[in-house]
Amino acid sequence: MKVKTHMAALATLLSISTPAVNAHNTDGRPGHGLIGYGITMYDPPCAYACQSSVPTTLECDDADDMEGMDMDSMDMGPSPECLTTNAPYLRSLAWCIHSRCPKDTEVFVLEKWWVMNVAGRQTVQPEPNVSYQEALSQVKVAPTEVLGEEDVLNRTVAVSDETYFSNYNIYVLFEEIEISHETYGLVLFISGGIIPIFLSLLRLLPFPARLVSTFNAYMIDPPLFGSKHASPILNFAVVPTRGQALFLGYIVAINVILSAVNLRAVSLNSWYPNDSYQLATYVGNRAGVLSFANIALLILYSGRNNVLLWLTDWSHATFLLAHRWVAWLCTLQACLHSLLWLGCYVWEDGVTEISAEKFWYWGIIATLALSLMLPLSILPIRKAAYEVFLVAHIALAIVAIAGSFWHIMFRYTHQWGYETWLYMAMAIWAFDRLMRVARIARLGVRRAYVSRVDDDYLRVDIPGVDCTGHVYAYFPSLSWRVWENHPFSVVEATGYSSKLTCSGSEDDASVPSKSGITSAAVKEAGSTSSEAASITSQRTPHGISLFIRGHSGITAKLASKVDFAAGIPILLESSYGHESSALLKASHAPSTEYPNTVCIAGGVGITAVLPALRETLSLYTPSGTTKLFWGVRSQGIVSAIEGLVAGVKGGDKSQGPRYWGEIETHLSVGERMDIRQILEKEIQGAGNPGTTVVVCGPASMADEVRCVVAGLGRHGATVRLVEESFMW
Repeated sequence: MKVKTHMAALATLLSISTPAVNAHNTDGRPGHGLIGYGITMYDPPCAYACQSSVPTTLECDDADDMEGMDMDSMDMGPSPECLTTNAPYLRSLAWCIHSRCPKDTEVFVLEKWWVMNVAGRQTVQPEPNVSYQEALSQVKVAPTEVLGEEDVLNRTVAVSDETYFSNYNIYVLFEEIEISHETYGLVLFISGGIIPIFLSLLRLLPFPARLVSTFNAYMIDPPLFGSKHASPILNFAVVPTRGQALFLGYIVAINVILSAVNLRAVSLNSWYPNDSYQLATYVGNRAGVLSFANIALLILYSGRNNVLLWLTDWSHATFLLAHRWVAWLCTLQACLHSLLWLGCYVWEDGVTEISAEKFWYWGIIATLALSLMLPLSILPIRKAAYEVFLVAHIALAIVAIAGSFWHIMFRYTHQWGYETWLYMAMAIWAFDRLMRVARIARLGVRRAYVSRVDDDYLRVDIPGVDCTGHVYAYFPSLSWRVWENHPFSVVEATGYSSKLTCSGSEDDASVPSKSGITSAAVKEAGSTSSEAASITSQRTPHGISLFIRGHSGITAKLASKVDFAAGIPILLESSYGHESSALLKASHAPSTEYPNTVCIAGGVGITAVLPALRETLSLYTPSGTTKLFWGVRSQGIVSAIEGLVAGVKGGDKSQGPRYWGEIETHLSVGERMDIRQILEKEIQGAGNPGTTVVVCGPASMADEVRCVVAGLGRHGATVRLVEESFMW
């Protein structure tokens, strides 16, 4: 028996009249890509508008099954079987499409829409029992009657202009706005990668060295304000350089601009009660999409295997700084998205019902995880408990991404592609981790031999290893936290490596190399303590040495393994630095425009400066000069490093100059170097040829060198600055 489905009709009307909460379907066929880029929402919009405008108060054979149901059970309206078999409904829908859609709309487009959407948007659903053209051919006279809200649709009817355009307007505008969300997300992500590459390629253009030096001195190298960059302000935040500030300024500006542009409201619509409510939902959705795009971007910036490090001459420290700024923007956008939608729900019906929805509380979890990461990542916490910070940081990041993913899944499943941004973020993160594993697997498990240089420094020799630049070392036997790792600059070794013995003797078997800097990790030399570690040299496969200043944490445990004859297992994730970059390789090397090199090192920073010294040497007569100024607290590390250097000659080790091969070396043991005086003498005295200044040492030293070099560049010197540093 056929009965009137008035209750179903009422539920359907309530569902249609509910504003932004049901702005687009919560379930349906999966899409692939992003809205506007592989996914369409309402195409053609005239057909969707007709579908929403034709009444669905139908007489159907399955209506008896709906009697006794509560309102929540009927909020989807008539069943798909009812919609696809009810002749008055199909005729009315076909006539609306025929009369409302543009005349140039292809019939096959309408037929395709008819088959796929009359019953809904599910992957599996019944098809209409007649085609679009068959249903239209059954309309013999153009209908003019508009059905009342409580009347049953049992004949072919028309829809009013107001009803049709209230649906058509919102479908067209909503899809336009959604496409703009995804477009701006792509602009944000792509420009965040393209701009560093483009700016790095500019260095390959033949600009005059003097012009480049002056530009860098004013616009790139100095701190944005004050005189500190490597040294944090109030031990809390790092002041970016002016060059970094320009890029960070772009990131902030583009996020603010893209959050607000191309947003408008249409007053005649069937979804929203007023323009303010409508715009609030658009801004909230825009913030959500941009936050997702920023998640992918900030993960890209944070990785050690960030492809931008291979394609640009930007440092890892610069990308880590950008990572932190993007993280703030991402979190602010997530909070804005949550607050605006909370306001919409409160304005509409309160949050009692919506707060029980899975998509709602997963969104809250994701927002809270992002919000917690910021205060837990400030510099004082990172310094006080770095290992704890790192584990918490990764855990909260996983919760944030998982929460965002389930927020989308429970709200829209795979319909609209919002989860694509999260797939991008996951893929970038996975690539970085897989590359780390591959770098570790390349060398496998090695043995490391620890000796003490002096009271401040340890030396770790790893024979049979070939690495350059810097490595991340894992010491799995020192802690149950086997994932912990720390970066160290590599002192390359060739021909010999050290073995700890109990002989109580030292044997210097360092072998000269053509470069003047041999890397033979041969002996433990010059300890300031009364008892130096005893080492004998054996010919083994070439290896590397690491010089480590003792701190708390893993390095303190490493000190307990000094003179351990069997060595300890070590994993090396290598190699990183200039050698892995396609554009950064030549930054140290002398050129016709920059023939001179001045290296300034502090303490164990000498290990990062050695590659720069090596690059200045050639088979041919050098066209410029190379000088090293090295300040250390004690003689121990000087003796250890000079044990690796071929052709050391000159006066007392604590007095300069000495010569490491062809390199003029000045040592300051236990006293502070006058950096300004050194640089003014070396750079201003160099005449017209340009000078490359390489610095690695304490933050205060690096900042002083930066400011002095920038000042000299502003006063006419041709100079470029290369700072070797690790930011964390």
